Amino acid sequence: MTELKLLLKRYLAVPRSIKHLVLGSFFLQLLNASFNLILNIYLRKNGYTDAVIANFTSYRFISILLFSIPFGLIIKGRRLKPFFIAGAIIIPLSGAAMLLTSQAHITFLIKVFFFVGSIGFMLIHVTALPFILRHSGDETLSESIAMNFAVWSFASIISGILINVFFGIASFFPSFHITEFEVLMLFVFLSALGIFAFSRISEKAPPPVPRSSVFTHLKSYQWGRIFRGLLPMFIISVGAGLTIPFMNLFFNSVFHVDSDAFAIMGSVAAALVFLGGLLTPILRRRLGYGPSIAVTQFTAILFLVFLASTELYSHYGFALWFAAGAFIIRQPLMNMASPITSELVMKYVGPQNRELISAIQSGIWNASWFVSAKIFQFLRYIDLAYYKIFIITALLYSMGTVSYLLLVKKYYRRQPTKEI
Repeated sequence: MTELKLLLKRYLAVPRSIKHLVLGSFFLQLLNASFNLILNIYLRKNGYTDAVIANFTSYRFISILLFSIPFGLIIKGRRLKPFFIAGAIIIPLSGAAMLLTSQAHITFLIKVFFFVGSIGFMLIHVTALPFILRHSGDETLSESIAMNFAVWSFASIISGILINVFFGIASFFPSFHITEFEVLMLFVFLSALGIFAFSRISEKAPPPVPRSSVFTHLKSYQWGRIFRGLLPMFIISVGAGLTIPFMNLFFNSVFHVDSDAFAIMGSVAAALVFLGGLLTPILRRRLGYGPSIAVTQFTAILFLVFLASTELYSHYGFALWFAAGAFIIRQPLMNMASPITSELVMKYVGPQNRELISAIQSGIWNASWFVSAKIFQFLRYIDLAYYKIFIITALLYSMGTVSYLLLVKKYYRRQPTKEI
């Protein structure tokens, strides 16, 4: 109990500007979470196949692939608040446009607005960690990073509940007709509140950075350390891209789970992710980087394999319950490591490399998801079973986790002092 009180005290001590950042991100993540929960099902009901949906999804990642690294070079030594506000404007507008063009079956414009919307999220994701590192002291750094990661799961909880409530009302009152289109459009309007939250951020003056030529600027980074820090995330992100964006298609195809049911499953899983994410500072301080990453990641991989196996006996009634349970338990376990690995990598690469590695992380994550979406598109085109795709993901996750554990050893050899 004393440890929980200390944890709560540290969360309350998180700087106000970071709290405003988290609040603004929450409103934008409501839209992102609702899209992740039911957009694919909405598209399928509008006549789009799995392969076409995967093709659309790939455009969510191209812009970040193209622009995140140049953007990371630009933001060093600059104020970050204007980028948060710009992203908060772009995301709702592109979300609304994407829904309208998908309703009208204008394929080219659907891809365009997937592309534009991802630019908005890039402006938020690339700048969030550098902003937190600038504004948080060592005593609240773990909590600040954990809050930043937990906001996604909290938004997933709320969006899942709201989606289920909307469809529940429609089922009780037939005259209140609502579809996925109307539900997603409501989340578009909610996401616009992020503009007001970001506008309340009070930003410190950025640390001065001497201006130099592009070549000199690039040469100043420690590229060997950067590439080693990025390797585990790259391996894991390729596997994640084969599975995470298409989990709703798996449940819809194999078990005929519709939007309302998947939304509540996602909400329950997100509640556990949220609680687990907030407790990661305790886990990290008690076990250290290596054991906390190993325990959460390898257990999550086991549940992913179990989830994949349910497709083999999906004709039995209990299979859906097994699949739902494995999905709900796996989510918090896999996500609990994210704040820990992010903190590890940021400390490993050092202050001079942080803005760039945040940008490259975002670029690699989205590049690998783009590649994975194309691979998924091909694998589903040749009708490869979902469980085989999930097994591929499990193998990649295992390789990435081992790579993180080797990185922990390198970090402690260089920094043997006790962490806060």
